[in-house]
Amino acid sequence: METTLIEQHYGLLWSIFDMIDDMVFIVRADERGFHYVWANQKACRTVGTNHLAGKRFEDVLPPTQAVKLEAHYKQAAQMKTTFVYEDEIDTPFGRKSYETVLTPFVLPNDAHLWFVAVVRDITERKVREWELQKLKERLEASEERYRTFLEHLPGAVLVFDQDGIIIYANTGAVQLFGAKQKSEIVGVPIRNICCGVDDTVWETCWKDELSFIEKVHTLDDRTIYARMAFSPIEYGDKTAVQVVMLDVTERVHYEEQLKYLAFHDALTGFPNRRLFLDVVRESIEEAKQTNDQLAIVYIDMDHFKEVNDTFGHDMGDQLLKRFAQRVKENIEPNAIPCRMGGDEFLLLLRGVMNDLDIEKKVYKLHQSMQKPFFINGHKIVVTTSIGIAIYPWHGSTAKELILHADQALYRAKANRNHYQFYSQEAKQAAK
Repeated sequence: METTLIEQHYGLLWSIFDMIDDMVFIVRADERGFHYVWANQKACRTVGTNHLAGKRFEDVLPPTQAVKLEAHYKQAAQMKTTFVYEDEIDTPFGRKSYETVLTPFVLPNDAHLWFVAVVRDITERKVREWELQKLKERLEASEERYRTFLEHLPGAVLVFDQDGIIIYANTGAVQLFGAKQKSEIVGVPIRNICCGVDDTVWETCWKDELSFIEKVHTLDDRTIYARMAFSPIEYGDKTAVQVVMLDVTERVHYEEQLKYLAFHDALTGFPNRRLFLDVVRESIEEAKQTNDQLAIVYIDMDHFKEVNDTFGHDMGDQLLKRFAQRVKENIEPNAIPCRMGGDEFLLLLRGVMNDLDIEKKVYKLHQSMQKPFFINGHKIVVTTSIGIAIYPWHGSTAKELILHADQALYRAKANRNHYQFYSQEAKQAAK
């Protein structure tokens, strides 16, 4: 039952998760605790079993690791946002370092908390960082040995003097910045190379060590994210600042992707219920100050089940994407669409003037759905039933407005291919 629910909402992601080289786990929390629902191929190989579904942490891991892992999940659940942590674990292959990006989320119509955990082996990176620190301490007295060491680092190293001019760049810097040779970097002001860095950094880096991630534009016209570590050093007989830079673009994109998935529907790209509720709440607060009206439009595709039964779920997914695109094409830029799940969508209309204004917008959207969809050589005809609730007349909270729009939808679906404003009659019909 759990696996079916996950696949219904995120089925298109399984193949993507299986292709990446990180471990990906789907975990569900309920009254029994935390237990696995799904894991990609890399995760199964690492754990050593293809049968993780339904197992709890203590069923798979040693007791101490299971307790520690459960503590991380509880922290993520409490924070209700993406949580990143690192662990060192003893394995049959030696001590390994892992970085986990743990994202909690809630599925529609499911009160339990779910988690996506992306676990990356960062042992090599940790080893390089450790080796860099140790070797740096040993080579401080020898500039020549220091240069030789830096030339073999995988990351970029720059050194600039008190005038802000780069006086040293290693081979890694040439590669990271897309230069052809060191002369394109050495002799150039550091501010020209690291142009996105805040001005205060150039003063602070002479006194303290700094580390942060910054967007960098390379000489070959690429945009990357680099982790920069600034530290004052003695270079020869002069005071200088060293910048060690590592390309973390892939990691940043992973984190952005996971954040996006936590707030958007994977199939249509529309905001999901969680994000939609936040937007509606904010819009209500703004409307209170301006005395504006809002409208919640609840949209249901008629006969969608027949399409799935006749043509299969792949065709159904294609239809949902086309349907969502048509919704987007027939609403104003300030309207916010949402996919609730299945063939149900929500729409927030902001800045509406009156009932007639709302009806014109809904009528335009409703009429656009009368046209057939042509998918893979098939002509698909579906219509829509729509329920409408208006702030402040039909509710003062996001959940109340959605409920009343749903009740209006229920009445509209009695005849199908209609739209209906919320009323007491609609409320009674939905009971």
